[in-house]
Amino acid sequence: MSIPLERLPGLILFARVAQYGSLSGAAKSLGLSRSAVSKQLTSFEAQMGARLIQRTTRKLALTELGEQILREAQRVETALNAVESITDDFRQQVRGKLRISCSTSMGRVLLLPLLTEFSARYPEVELELGLEDRFVDLVAEQVDAAIRIGHLPDSSLIARRLGELSWQVSASPAYIARRGEPQVPADLAKHGCLYYRNSSRAMNNWQFINKQDGTTESVHVKGPLAINDACALVDAAISGLGVLLIDKALVADPIQKGQLVPLLNSYPPAPGFPVYVVYPARDYLPAKTIAFVDFLMESLKPKLT
Repeated sequence: MSIPLERLPGLILFARVAQYGSLSGAAKSLGLSRSAVSKQLTSFEAQMGARLIQRTTRKLALTELGEQILREAQRVETALNAVESITDDFRQQVRGKLRISCSTSMGRVLLLPLLTEFSARYPEVELELGLEDRFVDLVAEQVDAAIRIGHLPDSSLIARRLGELSWQVSASPAYIARRGEPQVPADLAKHGCLYYRNSSRAMNNWQFINKQDGTTESVHVKGPLAINDACALVDAAISGLGVLLIDKALVADPIQKGQLVPLLNSYPPAPGFPVYVVYPARDYLPAKTIAFVDFLMESLKPKLT
């Protein structure tokens, strides 16, 4: 027997009346008055076009049709209880597939090393990481959370600031031996510089702060290579192709190994772009998303502060 959706409230009320054997018992369990239960039961019987319960002064008795409908009502109530259990589990248990989006360079250098710890902490979460330098529509592509760099446009997404990128100028020892070391930011105009470029922007306007007077100096750089892959830029700098301005985290290891040399230490680059973790606004956020965002605030934020 199939029950139209608009009859579900009446069906559940009918099941409660049958369960408690009285209008008063059903009313107490539902938080309604006895008269309200009686009225709604009568309305439900009218919808069904038949009497489902015989009422006497002493007791209630199901009709033959009422017994058949009760079996269906019990199945519906069992299904609703199962749905409620699944929903509670979804909101409270850190498990299931977690889809994450992040830029290629940040994902490789900063995020991936942290995911081992996250997986150890939450072994029932299946991670799916998309590394791509494009704007990902979290809702349309069913992404749970994304790490985004730069100032965010107004949107319905929830954003939590993780910190900001810190820039570093560097070049390989071979490049410095061949072309010399820039002493002030203006010298960069005479050097071959490497910079990030994609279809929408070119990051070839480098800004520096003079430690002595706090003024900001801008230099428009040119060079042998512009590319839309930050990790490839680091490789190009290591090979001696030019001077590089990029996030410190991406060149920390090459500098430690002597593959790159820090430059212009008296002229620190201006502050970098802010970094956020963003996720869709929901009334009931899955526990896996909450756990991941909290984990980033705990583990990634200190690296970007």
